[in-house]
Amino acid sequence: MEKQTRRRNSTDGHDRERRTEESGDRQNHKDRHKGERPTAESIDTFELGDNDGFFRTVQQVYHASVPIPTASTVKFEYTAEAASHNSALLESVDFDLAKLIESNPGTTISYGSELRPWDQLFPLLRHHDDWNSFEEDLMNGIDYPFKEEVDEAERKRMLEANIARGNHKSALNPEDRHHVTKLMRSDVDLGYAIPVTIDCVRNLKEAEVYPIGLQSQLTIDAEGNVIPKKRATHDLSHNRTTGESVNQRVDMSEMPPAKYGHALSRFIHLIHHIRRRHPGKRILCNKFDIEKAYRRLHTRARIAAKCVAIWFFDDMWKGTAEESNQVGLILTRLPFGAAPAPPKFCTTSEIVFDLANDLLECDQWEPDKLPSPHAALLPPIERLAEDIPFGIAEEADVGLPDQCMGGVDGYIDDGACAVLDTDETKSMVARAAQAVVMALFLVFRPLAKGLEAIQRPDIASIRKMHAEGGLAEIVIFLGWLIDTRRLLIALPKDKWKVWSEQIKQCIASDSLPCKTIQTLVGRLNHVCYIIPDARHFMNELRAAEKAAQASDKFVSLTGRAKDDLRLWLDFLHSATEGISLNRIVFRKPTLHSYSDASEWGIGGFSPHTGVGWRYEFTESQHKTFTLNCKEFIAVVVDSTIQAKFDTSGCPYPCHLHWSDSSCTVGWLRKSNFEPNEQPVHDEVARFHARQMMEINACNYSQHLPGRENVITDCFSRDFHLSDDQLVTMLTSLDSSLCPSMIKIVPVPDEIICWISKLEQLAPERMESPKARSPSSLAAGISGWNSSNGPDTPTTPYWKTSIKLDDYACAVLSCMQKDEVTLGAVDPLSRSSRALRVRPSIMWQRPSSHIITRAQSPTDSEMYTATSDARQADTSESTHQENTNEPSNQ
Repeated sequence: MEKQTRRRNSTDGHDRERRTEESGDRQNHKDRHKGERPTAESIDTFELGDNDGFFRTVQQVYHASVPIPTASTVKFEYTAEAASHNSALLESVDFDLAKLIESNPGTTISYGSELRPWDQLFPLLRHHDDWNSFEEDLMNGIDYPFKEEVDEAERKRMLEANIARGNHKSALNPEDRHHVTKLMRSDVDLGYAIPVTIDCVRNLKEAEVYPIGLQSQLTIDAEGNVIPKKRATHDLSHNRTTGESVNQRVDMSEMPPAKYGHALSRFIHLIHHIRRRHPGKRILCNKFDIEKAYRRLHTRARIAAKCVAIWFFDDMWKGTAEESNQVGLILTRLPFGAAPAPPKFCTTSEIVFDLANDLLECDQWEPDKLPSPHAALLPPIERLAEDIPFGIAEEADVGLPDQCMGGVDGYIDDGACAVLDTDETKSMVARAAQAVVMALFLVFRPLAKGLEAIQRPDIASIRKMHAEGGLAEIVIFLGWLIDTRRLLIALPKDKWKVWSEQIKQCIASDSLPCKTIQTLVGRLNHVCYIIPDARHFMNELRAAEKAAQASDKFVSLTGRAKDDLRLWLDFLHSATEGISLNRIVFRKPTLHSYSDASEWGIGGFSPHTGVGWRYEFTESQHKTFTLNCKEFIAVVVDSTIQAKFDTSGCPYPCHLHWSDSSCTVGWLRKSNFEPNEQPVHDEVARFHARQMMEINACNYSQHLPGRENVITDCFSRDFHLSDDQLVTMLTSLDSSLCPSMIKIVPVPDEIICWISKLEQLAPERMESPKARSPSSLAAGISGWNSSNGPDTPTTPYWKTSIKLDDYACAVLSCMQKDEVTLGAVDPLSRSSRALRVRPSIMWQRPSSHIITRAQSPTDSEMYTATSDARQADTSESTHQENTNEPSNQ
């Protein structure tokens, strides 16, 4: 109760403080530049849907002068003298960082100094859904919503403990210390971190110290060559075991949704859609990076005080490491390592990408007349040779508007654009070349070069712009190479080489440290995005990771884990050769099939192939497998058999598997079986994954109520009936059905052998046999009429108590090939069965947030029917219905 009261009082006080600061700071932000630039009254606003007004505002913001922040009283030098100077400044304001910032209005330490002034941003962005949050961050700095505050005595104890502890080993390695010093010096030189003495850190209001770590990463140079990179991180999760770290205290439920999480998926769906609507036509892409992204946004003073790092002046560490040669660094910008950093930066970056989308669609904008300041730096368009074939886009079951011919999406600091390249879209291609960098120019403060009070890099990464900023048919976005000509996504060669080498080293090693296995699992999980079935070969490795984390020491890989790693070498090779986008996007199923299991048997049926099958377990198999395991075996056997009879001719089939077992539905998508505890489940998952990869298929599993799974329920139970009797029983339910619609085939010998091998893998189960029971439909038969001739089949007599209409509806529903589509309910079914909701955030970026406000979706608006025959009729409603993104992740 005391903790809850403290949290409530802290929150209430913080809200009052925020409202007071917001009111005063907004006026200060306006007043300090009064007379130096156009005011809100001199820059036109526009109403929702007014494209001409939108472009008029863009022009005025483009031409508006932007005040240059002056130098503050803070010394941004990586020296002991500067640290002493800044400590004296803080002492003069009672070691209150907020007061120091307030005493330096209009300077580089003022909130929002990296962005354009409010009076220019408000007319342009006021209609955006995130404007209020963005405005507060602009005026008052970014704040973190804490569940509770640490009391003063505990804060001081943590402060002293972390000062004494020091930094992480990754930062203290002799060969890496100079990297950390270089990065710390850079943060100071660019005005992101304020150097102070260690005594000042102890006295700083609300100060907390957290250890520094060092990460190794890869980046590219101006020529596109891959080069190593180091990044310093602030471990704001330190003290996680006590729940007292910044990250553990932040209430993430109060943070804005991180909308960027499905950026790659949306971008791929955009490219696939353009190719589907415009086969044989080029699609051009480019990508831009925000330079020093997190460091562009100020955190509020009380948050900056909670992100203090301690490092050393002497990068060679000559002599002993004492406080006399240490420096405290107060990071006043967003840190790497803070849980709120991605969603908070997302507030700004999503506005930029939405603005870029509006610029792309703005016919009034002619880049040759109103060019981005970076236009001259952009590489020329690169088109592939004419003889390279165009990949074919198979039908998807989600749909973007037919008129969509391009779009922008992004992930934190990476923004990418895709556009159709035809004679009719020349003007759009010209806008696509500059849309992202123009949006950056309109939101962030333009670079004043020699007039800047402190060294400041351009908001757009010039180095990466030279390598990736030009429109081309191949682009690397979020670590994946996307070939829009062949419609492929691939692991870049440099990653393939490094990751394959790591796998080989792991296979050759007797034991692995925890960090190595964690890195390996993370990398392979990355590949699972484009090879989803490879997830089923991660279980042994995850088990090893779990064991390593438990002991925090070395772990030895099992023989099977090493066998999986050898298989992963093949997966990586496939990934670097390229995977069709058709295997990744949300596809319209090309083959529907149903399966079911009883204690004594399994069966399956597909209305597409007309093929049914059934298998009766031996008595030992009946006792060995659990019912859920039998359901899993059934759907995998059904997938294997139906694939052999599939005549669709689709090079990338999409299998829709219906099962009344919710466990089975989930296992088909992803399995996390403990190999030693669930060896049968693990082997079934692996078998299915191999089958799907061999035929280049993607899987779409769905659940249906057991009462509707009548056909395969009969197949899995009614072994007392012959095949002919079984077919006759089912097709006699409705006059529209005939026996030729169902052909029961024998289960292949190799499948029977495989099931026998599964039995040998299973742990011993001491269970008594279950009694056989017929299906509820077969139980309703009172007898069979006698045949009047060889061509006249026998038909069943039904008990008067059985509700044949219910069974007829269920059978007719299963016999339909593709009447059940995304978001639609089968009219023949008495249930509300429909395909699983696919939130639009996973496949479509809202068409606009700035010119046209998005509408709140209903449940039915989160998905849409999309067969090509219906698309023309539904494209307008689809465009209107899917303009809002639900929360994710």
